[in-house]
Amino acid sequence: MNYTNTIRTLLFALAAVGLLGLTACDQTIDKDPEQSLPIDQVFQDVAGAQSALTGAYSGLQADGVYGGFQVMAGDFTADVANFSGSFTTWQQAAAFNISSTHGPTENIWDDHYDAINRANLIIENAPNLEGADQSQVDDLVGQAKFIRALSYFNLVRWFGEPYEPGASNDQPGVILQTDGVQSTDPDFNQPRASVGDIYGQIRTDLEDAISRLDVKAERIRAGQAVAEALLAKVSLYQGRYAEASDLAGTVIRRDDFTLSDDPTVPYANESNPEIIFSTSFSSIDNSGTNDFMSSFYLPQDFGGRGDINPVSSFVSGAEPGDIRAGTSPGTSGPEIKGDNLLYSYDGNVWSNKWTDPNFGDDMPVLRVAEMYLIRAEAEARGSSGSESQARQDVNAIRDRAGLGDVSSSLSGQALIDEIIQQRRYELAFEGDRRHDLQRLGRPIASSSATAQPGDSQRILPIPARAIEVNDALDQSSQNPGY
Repeated sequence: MNYTNTIRTLLFALAAVGLLGLTACDQTIDKDPEQSLPIDQVFQDVAGAQSALTGAYSGLQADGVYGGFQVMAGDFTADVANFSGSFTTWQQAAAFNISSTHGPTENIWDDHYDAINRANLIIENAPNLEGADQSQVDDLVGQAKFIRALSYFNLVRWFGEPYEPGASNDQPGVILQTDGVQSTDPDFNQPRASVGDIYGQIRTDLEDAISRLDVKAERIRAGQAVAEALLAKVSLYQGRYAEASDLAGTVIRRDDFTLSDDPTVPYANESNPEIIFSTSFSSIDNSGTNDFMSSFYLPQDFGGRGDINPVSSFVSGAEPGDIRAGTSPGTSGPEIKGDNLLYSYDGNVWSNKWTDPNFGDDMPVLRVAEMYLIRAEAEARGSSGSESQARQDVNAIRDRAGLGDVSSSLSGQALIDEIIQQRRYELAFEGDRRHDLQRLGRPIASSSATAQPGDSQRILPIPARAIEVNDALDQSSQNPGY
């Protein structure tokens, strides 16, 4: 397997114990950095492995994972947000006019494979730790497999055609690498695996994680219920509706998680029990960044760039009274304690989900609200599903958003459309909308362009550098249109 930024893999051990952050570099070096630690020293004992696990979670903070562009592009290249800033590469993304040398796309590829490599090294080395008992090994391996599964789920949605339930799913996905890279010149040149194979690996990892992990976990660390929640979402994407409903229901019934009474609460309190899993950030993690979400969603008067706002259709298309799309009058800037998840300021509308001027907001990845919507959609679509259950679940989300119940006769495609509409508003500004439109085969419309079903730019190109340095790839390995 090739990683286009080989210095990142060489510096893994160092990053894993928190001594040095990974940096972008286009050149390969052929000697270890003076401060680097050999892998066998990192994994000498449980403490070292736990430090490596902390490093693996830190890999999720990267710009191309949950630290910036990937999250924001999921909304501003769809019908939720609008990018009005000066970054040319971001303008190209919104216009569906990118190339295989597009920098932010390369970051998504590189940063996810860096996180995967960190997880791979833990999975390989944890079983051989001196003095570790089986429960400690299971915890380390289970969490690492969750990280790997989450990373591959993101990658295959960005770079591969959607999974087609009931089909062979032999369309090209991404490169499947389950061995850790420990040097600058590994013999890991591999072709792209199929979308079906990638989803198969994701399921295998999550099922193993579920079998290894305790139910309870910290909000920023994976436990059994966290892996169940991600597998519920993966199952929905695969059209495995009975499984998606069962898994989402299992999470909903967990004592540790509950749907908040108010949709603003999870963003005012990052420890709220609605949050199943989030990527943790502090002001130290994002000091001076030009990538993090708060930097783009906050007006300049309050410490941000002011480059991203809700699109007008998001505000105008909402039902009257929807707390998630109604606006609080803004005279003093963001106020998550306000009544709505949007606020008006300086002639524009802004999101209340990203309000920390020090860029310390956590990134919610899985929430209980989405479990209700996953179960609702799975029940509405499943051959043996219950539309009554689907209506109950969508009503739970509507009711707390200030909306009334749907009609007791709502069914079929109209019920599914209502559920998708609720996903648009419930998960807004959390990077989900483009992936929903893609899996549903619907037009993906940003404020400046539209990618119709079948258009090449609905998925990202394999980065040119990834092809150049991998002997198993050539231009025929590239996605169509690039």
